[in-house]
This record gives sequence, structure tokens and C-alpha cells, in this order.
Amino acid sequence: MDFLTEKNVNCPFCDARLTLLIDESAGSQTYTEDCHVCCQPMEVQITQEAEGYLHVDLRQE
Repeated sequence: MDFLTEKNVNCPFCDARLTLLIDESAGSQTYTEDCHVCCQPMEVQITQEAEGYLHVDLRQE
């Protein structure tokens, strides 16, 4: 069973379209990742709802 999911998001700094690879088996999580285009640090917050749906929110750090 594959627990990795691709999510397309936009950088909160430069609005570049990014693809994040998310490990669904980790559940809800928060971590920092640099934008692949402008190198600014983004806070990535992943919330896994009861139905299994993943909600991804990016914020400027």
C-alpha cells in the first residue's frame, strides 16, 4: 500500500506552483520546508481528517 501523496500548492511568498510529497501514514503534522523557487522558509501544516482527506496549509515563517 502506497502512503505517499502528491499535493500541488502555491508558495506563500512568490506564489510559485509547488508539488509536495506527503506521507499519509504520519497523520497530521507541521514542519518547515524551503520554497524550491525563492528559497524562503514556509511552515507546512498538514491536517488529516477522519475521512482520510488531507488538508495542506502553507504560511510564511
